Amino acid sequence: MFKLDKNLKIVDVGCGFGETLKVLRERGYKNISGVEPDLVCRNACLKDGLKVSAGTISKTGLSNAYADVVIVNQVFHHINNFNEAVEELSRILKPNGILCFLEPSHTILRKSMDFFTFKTSLPKYLSFMKTRYEVMSLEMATGNYPNFLNSQPDFQKALKQHFTKLWHRDSWFFQFGKYRKKK
Repeated sequence: MFKLDKNLKIVDVGCGFGETLKVLRERGYKNISGVEPDLVCRNACLKDGLKVSAGTISKTGLSNAYADVVIVNQVFHHINNFNEAVEELSRILKPNGILCFLEPSHTILRKSMDFFTFKTSLPKYLSFMKTRYEVMSLEMATGNYPNFLNSQPDFQKALKQHFTKLWHRDSWFFQFGKYRKKK
C-alpha cells in the first residue's frame, strides 16, 4: 500500500507483537526494526528473530536521522500528545524521510459501530461484537481513543508542522497516510 523501496531503513513504532515487521520480512525487506514499550510484546518479537527496542512513540530512544521510513500502525489513538509524538518521529527520520500510518477514521460507519458496541446489547449475542467490546473497552477507559477521533484537526495540525502530505485516504473504518518530513 505505501510502496516502499526494499532497501530503505524502516522502523515500526509501537510494533506490538511484530505482525507488520513479519509481513515486511516475508516480502523481502531486510533493514527493519521496531520500537515497543511492552516487555511481553518485545520478547515475543525477539523470539521471532525481530530487532525491537524499548521505547514509545514520544520517546523512541533512537538516534537523530535514524530511519528512512517510520510506520505507525494504530498507535496515535493511544496517546494524548500528538505534537510530542510527531516531533519525535520527525527527529528520528532522515531528511525527506517518510511517515506512514494507519489509524481509526472518524466516519459515520465507525461511529455506528461504536454505538452498537457500547450502547446496545449486541455484544451479548454476537461473538465478534463481544470481542470488539472487550478490546475497545480498554481503549475507551483511557479516553484516548474518543479523544483521537474528536481531535482530528489537532492531529492534522501536528502532522503539518513537521510533514508534507503525500496522500491521505479515509476508508469506512480507517485512515491511511503517507507524509514526507519537511526540510
